[in-house]
Amino acid sequence: MENFEAELQRRVDEAVAANDLATLDGLLRTLYEKAVEADRPLDAAIQLRPEFSEKIGKEGLESNLAFTWANRIARAKRRVIYRLKTAGAFNGMKIVSEGDSWWQYPLLLEDVIDHLSGDPDKAIYSLCAAGDLIERMANEKEYVLALEETGAELLLLSGGGNDLLGDGALEKILVKFTKGKKPSDLLDAAKLKAAVEAILGHYSVILNDLVTRFPKVHVFGHAYDLPFPISGGKWLGGPLKKAGIPAALWRPVIEVLLDRFSDELKGLQSTFSNFTFVDLRGKVGGELSWHDELHPTNSGFGRAAQEFRAAIVEWIGAGGVERSFAPRGIARGGGLSLPATHAAGPGFEGAGALIVLDPGHGGVPPPNKIDGSSWNNAVGPDGTLEKSLTIDVARRARGVLQSRGHTVKLTRDQDRNLGLTARATVAKNSNAPVFVSIHFNASETHTAQGTETFVHTNHSDASRRLCLAVQAKMVAALGLRDRNAGHPGGIKKAGFGVLSRAEHAAATACVLLEVSFLDRADEEEKLKTDAYRDKIAAALADGIEAYLRTGLEGAFGIAGDGQIGDAVELAMTSTAHSMEGLAQEDGEGIGDGGGRHVGGYALAEEADYAEPGRGTSDDFIREILASEKKYNAEKAAAAGPDESGNDRGEFAYVDIGSALDFDSLGVSFESGAAILRPVFANVESSGFDMATYVAFIDQLELEHFSPAEFLVMGASNQPGASCAGKNTLPPRELWPRIANTAKMLDEIRRRLGAPVRILSCYRSPAYNSCIGGESASLHMKFNAIDWRCDSGTVQEWHRAAKEVRRSKPAFLGGVGLYINSRFIHIDTRGHEANWQG
Repeated sequence: MENFEAELQRRVDEAVAANDLATLDGLLRTLYEKAVEADRPLDAAIQLRPEFSEKIGKEGLESNLAFTWANRIARAKRRVIYRLKTAGAFNGMKIVSEGDSWWQYPLLLEDVIDHLSGDPDKAIYSLCAAGDLIERMANEKEYVLALEETGAELLLLSGGGNDLLGDGALEKILVKFTKGKKPSDLLDAAKLKAAVEAILGHYSVILNDLVTRFPKVHVFGHAYDLPFPISGGKWLGGPLKKAGIPAALWRPVIEVLLDRFSDELKGLQSTFSNFTFVDLRGKVGGELSWHDELHPTNSGFGRAAQEFRAAIVEWIGAGGVERSFAPRGIARGGGLSLPATHAAGPGFEGAGALIVLDPGHGGVPPPNKIDGSSWNNAVGPDGTLEKSLTIDVARRARGVLQSRGHTVKLTRDQDRNLGLTARATVAKNSNAPVFVSIHFNASETHTAQGTETFVHTNHSDASRRLCLAVQAKMVAALGLRDRNAGHPGGIKKAGFGVLSRAEHAAATACVLLEVSFLDRADEEEKLKTDAYRDKIAAALADGIEAYLRTGLEGAFGIAGDGQIGDAVELAMTSTAHSMEGLAQEDGEGIGDGGGRHVGGYALAEEADYAEPGRGTSDDFIREILASEKKYNAEKAAAAGPDESGNDRGEFAYVDIGSALDFDSLGVSFESGAAILRPVFANVESSGFDMATYVAFIDQLELEHFSPAEFLVMGASNQPGASCAGKNTLPPRELWPRIANTAKMLDEIRRRLGAPVRILSCYRSPAYNSCIGGESASLHMKFNAIDWRCDSGTVQEWHRAAKEVRRSKPAFLGGVGLYINSRFIHIDTRGHEANWQG
């Protein structure tokens, strides 16, 4: 049986592969709950639920590793959002973020990066982790690979708080209070200087490294705004009180400390031209804008994010970078300069081209898998690894092509793994005319042989011609079976994300080459020799040049068998087909089912969910997203400078079934639609007047809930569920019946002081019957709501619901307690009813 950690990793990998934000958010909520205090100063105040803490303890994992799962899942969610946002014609800024809990606060708060990620002109590739140290960031240098993969020109950096305050550091810096001492006297100057200089040293390491490796990348960093120490607080109030410092001096003392840190960090701008300091002092807001001693509320984080927006706009406006997009506040200007794809060279048109070769796989063994790319697939009988052969052949082919006047880039030049999107991005950022992903094959019987070259199911004509040229040269040089023969036009197609046109420049021809079958003993012996690998490299170079020279087209004789190999590994994962099932088609048309492929996995389009003759159109999706945008704008306009915000920024998916992930809807239409399509799958919306419905809910003047939240369809209505497609949107004549229940829930939310997630509202009679609901269920009358709170126990939610029910005659109705499933039912039927499910 898999241990708990391996099972978690599997679920995360599957969710990332399927672009499944819902499952990732559900995992966070299933595993974690709110904690009284964080373990480290710039950590998130969450903890594993007891049942999982015990299980992880039995697996021998340390507590810090247990918390690592929250960061890992939160980071995975952001990677999916980044992938979805950049999958299409994204024309905005690609940004890498590295930082602590001001950059990533899993589960409870909408941090700075969450706010910035909602901007349509920003796609943020996150490396952040609550509790992270600037020392670790400098030592690990995760940003190097991220910048290479994304081609980003901005790095947002947040760090130093844990280094300055963690492990009792503040207590060591504080001086015992005696009467007459000023705030500055209550800090040991030498110790504070040493602590700040150590942090600045780590910043300097990062900035120096970036100057050398990525001279065009600009870094935006910050210090922290002045918080409000809390009596008994673990990180500020506690140490200050222990030092005997009067409460009236707590904030002034911390102000001296943070000012010293801020001023020193700001001074790095004079040394490093690639660094901009964003001063957040006085920007978060008053005491109501702070969630705890160290973290702002959602609205406080939002004000900090606005400072970064302004700084980025100012930098671009000052000529920091030429871009082909128009960021917020900047008029569209000159285009982004791209490297030339052709240089002057002798011989033929196309000589001197920029060619990108992609050595397949790489890196360390499972459970590590990056964006659909596994560390290795095929293995020879004597242990030869595919990943080692692909990079060897790529290097040899690079040498041949360079000797002929071409420029060649490898997606990886060492033993590391790259995500499929990142591999394609190397070619896209360079506008390369040629991209070839190199692989070796394997079969279940270990008897198959031959060469095959694939294009994507949405391939361009250029890719088709490159496929023909490479396949012809490889077959001629190696004398192996032509596995493309017998397929229409000599072309094999598969839905590999690394080849998708969405991931490449329009002019790029891209193919995936399966050289031969490594798992055959005779082939492995040949592959061990330099001469044979040189022959492979030369043939590949010849094929690329043939394409560049003439745009060669050709036809081949019929051959082929029923084996399937490495080339369809990802397609099998995407489609949940077995090896045998795909082998019957020998790869033809894999992924060609109307899906758009991103990073090697199919992102289902509307047609994948709709039954013939009915379905949810993108017009309805747009109406929902527009209503959310309107709601958010109105709430933002109404919020005062010190208000703590509302649920809009706090919402996340909960897995009692399926609820809408409102937190992710505003990223872009594409990402919002990706979430909404499965939720509203098979829902007939043509007769639903969304505008009138929104106006109806708006007149209820709810403080915490938007109109769309009352349209949740229920977990069993989603594709593949037991009652898929049986629910409907609430009929107009029933809308008034939700009014009092919605107002009741709004008051419950106010009293609980934490986000409330709506799990189920309206059920059609057919859906109610299918899921085994009561025959007279008030859900069918659009009068009942099932919900869960983000904080506290189900018993506390139950008490709050009953208290609110007593507060107004209009709220008289049923309150149901569901302890095991952790949710509460409320309705306003007009008489009291109580039960436990």
